[in-house]
Amino acid sequence: MQPPPADHMEFSHGIWRYARAIANTRLGDFDAARAEYSMLATLRKTANLALLDAQDYPATLLLQIADKLVEGEIFMARRDFAKAIASFKEAVLIQNQLPYTEPPYWYYPTQLSLGKALLEAGDYAQAEMVYLDNLKHYPRNGWALYGLKQSLQAQDKDFSEIQSEFDRAWQNADVSLTASRF
Repeated sequence: MQPPPADHMEFSHGIWRYARAIANTRLGDFDAARAEYSMLATLRKTANLALLDAQDYPATLLLQIADKLVEGEIFMARRDFAKAIASFKEAVLIQNQLPYTEPPYWYYPTQLSLGKALLEAGDYAQAEMVYLDNLKHYPRNGWALYGLKQSLQAQDKDFSEIQSEFDRAWQNADVSLTASRF
């Protein structure tokens, strides 16, 4: 287990709390996940991130994304899809405010979480739209192609072309997907 960052490193501390909350959610330790989320939420509201923000590093927005993703993951784990979808939609909207940079400020397209939640909720048509939009911004994204394939398959639509695109995109991968994000 990694020790926490120093207290004066508020942004790093917030990302550390985000990672721990996600990990605890995936491990099924929801009490620990909620505790980490509570600390992240408090830190996000009280942290002095003005110095980072002033240096063109969108720390405030990044912690807002982290907050919404953890919230969405906790709702997903409780199978409260409506609230999970709402949280993930907020994360997508916040991520869309980030300035363009390579590599991007946030490490993955949050649309992948939204798409997965929509699939879990049975809203296959909306999931299809989310994945198609993602592919406009990230062509040949294997994760989005996989989610798109799932959404098309669930709607009894032909997904053979998407399957071929996914196979090409994923041909050298060393992991098999079961969803559009872990």
